[in-house]
Amino acid sequence: MRAKTSMTTEKIFLKLILYTMVFMVVAGCAIPKTAPPPKSSPRQHVDARAQQQYYDLGLQQYTKENYGEAKEAFEQVIELGPSTALGQKAQENLKKIQRILKTLEEIESR
Repeated sequence: MRAKTSMTTEKIFLKLILYTMVFMVVAGCAIPKTAPPPKSSPRQHVDARAQQQYYDLGLQQYTKENYGEAKEAFEQVIELGPSTALGQKAQENLKKIQRILKTLEEIESR
């Protein structure tokens, strides 16, 4: 009888180990893995003076309603530094110019 009890205890023990291992595997898979921090790219040098000159030119052309020339100047600003304050303003101005040009095209097509 003792052998039978020992066998049952051994089976319970093995099942307990098996369940523990399964739980550890499942729990390990459920833990969200954190992504490594993004690699910081070296900051590009922005020629602030050239960017300001192109921005000013863009504003002058915009005021004169020379939208093609204004668009080119603002595109240069963005190329020099899209994430700078002037780059962001230039992107906004380009959107305005695109809306104006679209409206002008619609008026001319009527």
